[in-house]
Amino acid sequence: MSILEDNTGENMDFEDWEEEEAQCCSEDPDGSPMEPGQSQASVSSTHTSPRVKAKEPQKFSIFDRDHKVLVLDSGTLKAIPNKSYILPETFFVLASHLAKPSEEKGSPILLAVSKGEFCLCCDKDKGKCQPSLQLKKKKLMSLAAQKETSRRAYVFYKSKVGSRYTLESAAHPGWFICTSCNSGDPVTVTDKTGRRKHTEFSFENPSKTEMSQ
Repeated sequence: MSILEDNTGENMDFEDWEEEEAQCCSEDPDGSPMEPGQSQASVSSTHTSPRVKAKEPQKFSIFDRDHKVLVLDSGTLKAIPNKSYILPETFFVLASHLAKPSEEKGSPILLAVSKGEFCLCCDKDKGKCQPSLQLKKKKLMSLAAQKETSRRAYVFYKSKVGSRYTLESAAHPGWFICTSCNSGDPVTVTDKTGRRKHTEFSFENPSKTEMSQ
């Protein structure tokens, strides 16, 4: 998964809204992190109003079911064993409105890395018959303000499965973000689930050290 340039419609400075963020993650009364995409802009509001104003995103570290942590390595997202010296990538998660959401699939969200400067996208390259997971240079808050036709390839349905979540592409139903059972392999998308492909992830609050980066 390589970084691609895509600056269409960017007219908002990410630094401005990040400085105004009062807190990193919303928490429920018991102190556990709320589900990504459901705190700042609720699922009910994003499903009913086409003019929901995007709030500040939540921040998470993401782990697969082998507890490999997702990191950004030279512009590529990879899943590697979680060690004390490893700094997990901080993912910015923001609820996204869809005109006709599929409620049974979960909550539509946008995902970004590198302080919200690069967004995850599931799309087909020219000449390819299958979609791939891409990382495009597009500011999260600018993307959230764009029309659905421009934003849909960046939307993923977050659905809870037990204590974890799956992330299914809204533009390509049946394709899920996944990791390999092998350490260090790039994060990709798949339409097949099994022992060699992990499609279930846990979202955890980043440590204070990560938040200061």
